[in-house]
Amino acid sequence: MRLNERKSVVLDGFEWRCRKKGVNAHDVCRSLRKNSWFSNSKLSMYDVLRVTKMWFGRCMNDYVVNELKLNKNTVIDWFMFCREVCMNAVVNESVKIGGVNVIVEIDESKFGKMKYGKGKPVDGKWVFGGIERGTNGCFFRVVERRTKEELLCVIKEWVLPGSTIVSDCWKAYKCLSDEGFKHLEVNHSVCFKDPDTGAHTNSIEGTWSAIKRFLRNHTSHAEGMFDHYLAEYLWRRSRDHSLSDETFRDFLKAVITLYPPLGKDQQ
Repeated sequence: MRLNERKSVVLDGFEWRCRKKGVNAHDVCRSLRKNSWFSNSKLSMYDVLRVTKMWFGRCMNDYVVNELKLNKNTVIDWFMFCREVCMNAVVNESVKIGGVNVIVEIDESKFGKMKYGKGKPVDGKWVFGGIERGTNGCFFRVVERRTKEELLCVIKEWVLPGSTIVSDCWKAYKCLSDEGFKHLEVNHSVCFKDPDTGAHTNSIEGTWSAIKRFLRNHTSHAEGMFDHYLAEYLWRRSRDHSLSDETFRDFLKAVITLYPPLGKDQQ
């Protein structure tokens, strides 16, 4: 196929075209956007890339709407498409953490709106997470129930055998020593660091605070999309929240992974 200019006919001014005479004669045209990041959008490719770059740069929805003169719902949709890329990348990049003599702090936290005057979440999602101390390694998973069985299933999936797991004294974690892990507990009702073992969960507790700050202005606007916002946080965290051109190129590579170029023409 060859790139063919058709400015008066197609949105982007160009299309792919394959013409052949004689045996198996054909004249086939394909959009530049076919099966790509730009598919099914009425925005120009330039505007799509500008919205993408502004999402990457942590611009607020209203700013992008005013700056690019776009419909607010269009901007919201494209921001969510960007988070879908993050979700796919986070899944592809997920690796187990911990190992023999490696400390993993685990904890669970509820994310949701606070009831006015009560200070307690009434609705939201339970997130179970773990941090490998001394590295950027982590896992975070939304869980339906905080049962021993469900949390243990997540731990076995993401924490290597032989790891030293530090947690609070919640009864669901009591079985960890029987599951191939060394288990240390911190009684937060008494202290934040165990005076005998030195065990603490400062890393995971600090991460909860960071996640909640990141999500504070987002989760109320997208019912059922909590996983996407969490994925965005994890993707950015794994890049040290960098806004460099190199990190943006890394995001575009993740876009290509989710929307791989076609190796041959498909109807």
